[in-house]
Amino acid sequence: MSATDVLVIGAGPAGLAAVVELARLGLTSQLVEQRDQVGGAIYRRHAGAGSHVLLLPESHRRRRDALLQSYAAAQTRVTPLMSSVFVGVDQDQRFLIDNRALGCVQSVRPRAVILAVGTVEQVLPREGWELPGVVTAGGMQVQFKETGQAPQGRVLLAGSGPLLLALAAQLAAAGNPPLAVLERAQPLASAWWQAGAVLQVLRSWPHVQEAALYARELWRARVPYLTGWQVQSVQPAAEGLVVQACHSSGVTRQYQVQHVALHDGLLHNNTGLPACAQSDQRLVVHAGDCREVLGAGAAIDDGRRAAQQVARHLGQRCDSAVLEQALARAQRTQNALAQLFHAAPFTPTANAVVCRCEGLRRSDFDQLQVAASAHEMRLSGRFGMGACQGRFCAHHLSELAHQRGIDFDPGALNGDVPRWPLRPVALTALAAYAEPEGDAPCAA
Repeated sequence: MSATDVLVIGAGPAGLAAVVELARLGLTSQLVEQRDQVGGAIYRRHAGAGSHVLLLPESHRRRRDALLQSYAAAQTRVTPLMSSVFVGVDQDQRFLIDNRALGCVQSVRPRAVILAVGTVEQVLPREGWELPGVVTAGGMQVQFKETGQAPQGRVLLAGSGPLLLALAAQLAAAGNPPLAVLERAQPLASAWWQAGAVLQVLRSWPHVQEAALYARELWRARVPYLTGWQVQSVQPAAEGLVVQACHSSGVTRQYQVQHVALHDGLLHNNTGLPACAQSDQRLVVHAGDCREVLGAGAAIDDGRRAAQQVARHLGQRCDSAVLEQALARAQRTQNALAQLFHAAPFTPTANAVVCRCEGLRRSDFDQLQVAASAHEMRLSGRFGMGACQGRFCAHHLSELAHQRGIDFDPGALNGDVPRWPLRPVALTALAAYAEPEGDAPCAA
């Protein structure tokens, strides 16, 4: 690759904002994105022919359009590398990129790096969550954005968090409203004693407008929003899936559906990524939801903040006070939402799969004879030993371990030590990797 000031990995809101701000400050950047177009999961664009109108709050639409216009204007200082995936750092501190369009691995030694790879959706293990037809709410939403087609057949949304409301409203506006939204928490019931949290959310006018838009669509489509409910099990049936749900009072219900979308919150994404670090040679920073989940608008501000941090490292003077204040407000709002959507602890049943890669159930975990640490859990029970290396199961496995008196951080299972390559790489791409003096691109 040619020399560049800054390597930016991820072309979602934070990554795009970072390269736009870098260009404004006179710095060049290399933008690496795994898809063939920018936008990330948040601003995922319709990939088919024609147009696809997605229900979005006007504030989201304005931010998205302004960001994409700014990115188009910054093209002279940005080198996009699409259909490419960051896979790791070699012993000489070269950042390795799997260029899947060219079929080879390339490297770059930038003066600074901004990692903006987005968030990780959390889903708690329920009996039957591994069945066909059961997906994450985020996954269903991204597919809907890209294809323009709502899922066919009856849909049930369950779990906890505002994303369920957004997806339900978008499906309703597209003509296939879900049968119900089952929310584990009871945000409305807890509002009276969480008055401080309610006031904090009300201070954020964009969040109020967004909630009103989604509530209006759910009301029009007569979609029940049921709080205090959780999915206990999902079973295959002749015509789809049978979902057993239970209320906190003990009342149970059954739903017959074709699709179940589960969601239990969002986590910042640092699995396997180089840690934030600063040296005389290079600065590495995280930006957007991979640093802290604060929402799409805050991700744009955080991308700009990261770019200004890089510019200061490279000798420029930048004042990020206004951005820091905006991020502090976003953090207070997200903390308030977390309080309102706080749900009771969730314990998987004995038959629930807790390690999907290895097909291991809660009962397998309970039968472990020796497990005094995360390391022993992996060796004796193969928990976290599958393809994801604990990236998907580490958090709920750590909760089960704590119940047995094993105290360890999820990072002990899945994140503190980078295991590169982060993503599968073709042997032919590795074989084409060569390191001449200038980190030159490989031939097509």
